[in-house]
Amino acid sequence: MQTDQPEAAASIVVFESPVISRDCAEALQTLGFNVTTLALSEDNVMGLMSARPDYVLTINFNQYISEVCELLKIPYLAWVIDTPCYPIYDKAINHSHSFTFIYDAAVARRLRQSGVRQVYHLPVAANMERIGQIDVQQQDSAPEYDISFVANLTRTEYRTSILPHLSVQTNERCSQLIDSLDQPEAFLNMADQLDENLIATIQRESGYPLAGDHYLPVAHKLAYLLGREHSWQERIEVIQSLEKHFSIGVYGNEEWRAQVNGYVGHADHFTEMPRIFQGSKINLNIIRSFVESGLPMRVFDVLSCGGFLVTNDKEDLHRLFTDGKDLVTYRDTQDLIEICAYYLEHDEERRTIAQLGRSTLAQNHTFVQRMTDMLTTVQSELRGEPGAFSRWY
Repeated sequence: MQTDQPEAAASIVVFESPVISRDCAEALQTLGFNVTTLALSEDNVMGLMSARPDYVLTINFNQYISEVCELLKIPYLAWVIDTPCYPIYDKAINHSHSFTFIYDAAVARRLRQSGVRQVYHLPVAANMERIGQIDVQQQDSAPEYDISFVANLTRTEYRTSILPHLSVQTNERCSQLIDSLDQPEAFLNMADQLDENLIATIQRESGYPLAGDHYLPVAHKLAYLLGREHSWQERIEVIQSLEKHFSIGVYGNEEWRAQVNGYVGHADHFTEMPRIFQGSKINLNIIRSFVESGLPMRVFDVLSCGGFLVTNDKEDLHRLFTDGKDLVTYRDTQDLIEICAYYLEHDEERRTIAQLGRSTLAQNHTFVQRMTDMLTTVQSELRGEPGAFSRWY
């Protein structure tokens, strides 16, 4: 799909983010846009009033930039790649000049059902050119592990601010809800199980302000808090189980050190992570239980490096890739152990899947393709022609 070519190099300001803003800027330049990258600061946001670009792009939604762009009548494009991203529930997301693209179709669909019109599903992507440059660099230290997992372990608000203050009865109820998230898709119904009495009890006992937002009911906010706690526990339990059978290296923040034996340290996203993905026999992905259908950057990062990926299941995996051809999905921890054991003994199958996964990614999931889809949708809306919700749904 080709985007309508802007007249005489339309200008776009891309506000910097820690991960993919640089990839977006490069793709936009490839498409012929005049791109300016700026640090996200109050002065630079206010500077839009004098710069007056044709478009503004951020990674994740920023309600203040949305307000400024609405005032200036500049199309504001936000690509949401995190869950939860609380700013998307602000009423600013429904501004007439805001166009929000969310990697999780379930979240985008729910916002549409709440009355937000210009919200769409857009998966994340990979920068094959950037990874290709790393491919030709000498790898000074290839990983020495059968399995690698690159992810932070973030101590949750529930664990630090709510759990220590709960009564035994309330703690047991919350623990039951957290444990229920072991079942696939259980998070879809989590908010419905959080009645007003439970919410009020948690607020009273913990003193934690369970505030929602314009498009985020309090029950959904609490569901995210419980989901984050479940994912914190799940990551530790999965890695501890794998360590009993395999050599596994865990890369991320210091929180891991006290939880697992195989903690290696931090891995830089742009330099070290690609080498880990390229050199590991198996790369593990554990999508958080509170992510309903979307795929995190790790899926695309691993495949773009030609790494072999084993991941738990989400709906987008079957819409964007083919299980058993591009990557391999697991059902539960025992299934994961058996899958890892099998592919560690079948090198050729593992390498073939990794190569096919990289080929599928290069063909269908690049930043140029994503920016093309994004701008085509926005330009259609500006002409009064409603843009498609998603290419995949």
